[in-house]
Amino acid sequence: MSKTLDERQQFIELRAMGYSFQKLSDELGISKPTLIEWSKNSDISRDIQNQRTLLVDDLQERYSITRRHRIALFGEFLEKAKGELNKRDMSDIPTDRLITMVIKLSDTLKADETELELMGAVELQPIVLGEQTTWKI
Repeated sequence: MSKTLDERQQFIELRAMGYSFQKLSDELGISKPTLIEWSKNSDISRDIQNQRTLLVDDLQERYSITRRHRIALFGEFLEKAKGELNKRDMSDIPTDRLITMVIKLSDTLKADETELELMGAVELQPIVLGEQTTWKI
């Protein structure tokens, strides 16, 4: 990769992390006006936004707040509640609470069905570090 491509990739990654143009200029040794001009390029702008999306996804994954985690957690509770409900006959008083739980968990799962969406055509390269997978554009 040429130096300019390496610099642009570094620019994309650092800009996505929230670095100011001045801090980027100091870090990369590239003039602030050049960096501002780069940021106006639609491909670079898209790559910065996609990198930000991937960083947010990584944070959500790390702190188990992604929809996928919530769906898995609620799904487990739903299966347990359904299993318990199947063991009971309908004359048991607490059954209404289990029915309410099944309905609420089902509604919660339905509400969490969308995924993150990257902009434009992007080729992702997975990077596996231990148990965690991150993505590089």
